[in-house]
Amino acid sequence: MKKWTKNKKEEVVKKLTEEFKNSKINILGSFSNLTVLEMQKMRESIREVGGNIMVLKNNLINIIYQNLSKDEVCKFISGPSFVIWSNKENEIEIIKSVLNFQEDTGKIDIKGGLLNGEIIGKDKINQLGKLPSKKELQGRVITMIKMPTIRLVNSLKGPITRVINVLNQIKSKKES
Repeated sequence: MKKWTKNKKEEVVKKLTEEFKNSKINILGSFSNLTVLEMQKMRESIREVGGNIMVLKNNLINIIYQNLSKDEVCKFISGPSFVIWSNKENEIEIIKSVLNFQEDTGKIDIKGGLLNGEIIGKDKINQLGKLPSKKELQGRVITMIKMPTIRLVNSLKGPITRVINVLNQIKSKKES
């Protein structure tokens, strides 16, 4: 792997500072004993839900969060670190994806991060991971909107069905 020059590092810090400033969620974590294949799977799972992930040196992560005036986030940095971020409205999906990967492999440790500019810890991320996703909530709302109509149709259909059944029974008795 090529060593980054000072200019390259400054470029990356500037670019990521801008991206993190506009992001809805940032998650910091560390990893150990991850194989290349496992890292690729994690990257793919994060990209599938619209997120980005990058392994960075802790020093660069510190500089980025200091540029954002979020020095408190730096306390989450230890060991080989990665950052996950997204500027889309998919925070819960990203959290669920990371937590699923953590549960499957046990080789990453979620430390904390930022959610809409607010610093969140590991416990808060775990709580958010238990919430239903946006799509699940939309499905529930649609079901709740449709339910009164379905109940009305079923209650109107019930007596008619009973009358038809009684008439069919009378018909079958007369035929026999």
